[in-house]
Amino acid sequence: MTETSPAVNAIRSVIADLAAIPDPVDRARAVGTVLDAVPALQAELRAARQAAVVELRATQSLAEVANTLGISVPRVSQIASGVSRTSRK
Repeated sequence: MTETSPAVNAIRSVIADLAAIPDPVDRARAVGTVLDAVPALQAELRAARQAAVVELRATQSLAEVANTLGISVPRVSQIASGVSRTSRK
């Protein structure tokens, strides 16, 4: 799936900035630091998505939210209740 959203582009910009660090030691360390932060960042992103879905659910049905977001009704319910793809495994 190719995303061209501003948020995805911002992340790609950070990756490009990291790749442009001239010194390979500094570049490796910087990338490693970001990689170490990824799990916590994913949790923050999931929480932000959950909050947005809960906010939508205050005024829309599950089906309406699903249609708006282009996901299934069960997935809307899972997101609203805090179930992530990784926690289901």
